[in-house]
Amino acid sequence: MGSAVLREGAMRDLRPLGLERFKNEHTFGSSHGGSRVARQAYFEHADYVPLLQSAFDGWDRLEAETGIRCLHRIGVLLAGGDHSRLLKASLASARTHGIPIESLDPADLRRRFPQFRLPKAMRGVFEPGAGFVRPEAGIDANLRSAVGHGAEIRRPVEVLGIDADDAGVLIRTDQGKIHAERVVVTAGAWTSRLLGSLNSRVPLVPQRKEMVWFANRLGDACSSAGMPAWLIDDEGRCGDGVYYGVPTWAGQTGPLGMKIGFHGPGVPVDPDAPQVVPPDVVDRFARDMERYLPGVLGEPIAVQSCLYTMSPDEHFVIDRLPGRAAVVVAAGFSGHGYKFAPAIGEIAIDLAVRGESSLPAGFLGLSRFETQSES
Repeated sequence: MGSAVLREGAMRDLRPLGLERFKNEHTFGSSHGGSRVARQAYFEHADYVPLLQSAFDGWDRLEAETGIRCLHRIGVLLAGGDHSRLLKASLASARTHGIPIESLDPADLRRRFPQFRLPKAMRGVFEPGAGFVRPEAGIDANLRSAVGHGAEIRRPVEVLGIDADDAGVLIRTDQGKIHAERVVVTAGAWTSRLLGSLNSRVPLVPQRKEMVWFANRLGDACSSAGMPAWLIDDEGRCGDGVYYGVPTWAGQTGPLGMKIGFHGPGVPVDPDAPQVVPPDVVDRFARDMERYLPGVLGEPIAVQSCLYTMSPDEHFVIDRLPGRAAVVVAAGFSGHGYKFAPAIGEIAIDLAVRGESSLPAGFLGLSRFETQSES
């Protein structure tokens, strides 16, 4: 998110400075792993859809400028039963915002995607214009564009504290102090440590999640040539959450193989501690995938952890801090934020410069937590 904010600020000739704690690419967040599923028929909340539409346009513009392809439209399949909230909410979002989708009855689903062995009553929703975003490529493209438009990047620089009011900011780092008119904090799992006053309003909890890559036994049947990205809502049979997958694809970077993850509650962790994936997690993924993709996947060939920074309601937190209007926070993306990066950059810079955004992001502000506490 910081790279997208930096680019947006540079595009507006604001002479932005980016401070990054890590010297090189790292895995202490949710913007690695080679791919992030990107869809617009959004079950999390229909209000996200206009932001997604803006973000998809932003990925296209970034590719046109840099020549780096970030968004791959291979389609996304959602599968679930008659009572699946995932399917019902996705259909509602698609109807409300006119997102092209295809509804698949159980027979259609089996015929169209025979790689899957799903319960007979499961049906599907296929979104042909969806797919996945390559996060490492997105960060690279955003930073190249930002520097090309006049941004400065300093790394590694650790921010130790931020002192601010409505007029300006003093940023304390391990390399000295920096004065600025505005600051946008996109510190992921470290946000609460930098913005202590935020904790009383909205605790942001880092959680460890796992991603496992499996060898592909079936060639094109499990590559992007024959399989979309997908999510399966099995109504709790495999735990509180949904499995998702991204097939192999031509030119794949990072870990090879078919990527499998489980989107749901994770393990609360200290972001500074080593994030070790327990062996039983890999075993569970393999066992569950043999149920839904029998004979399709080979041995696990790579494992990575990522950090979800969870907000209490699992929706993003993007706002100016009350009493410190010179500080904008963009955090709490709860494991489903990266695909929004171009829109987040625009919203954050709007808030920093004008105090409001032309994109409809008010539902992600801090005031919602005051309303919840009052009720």
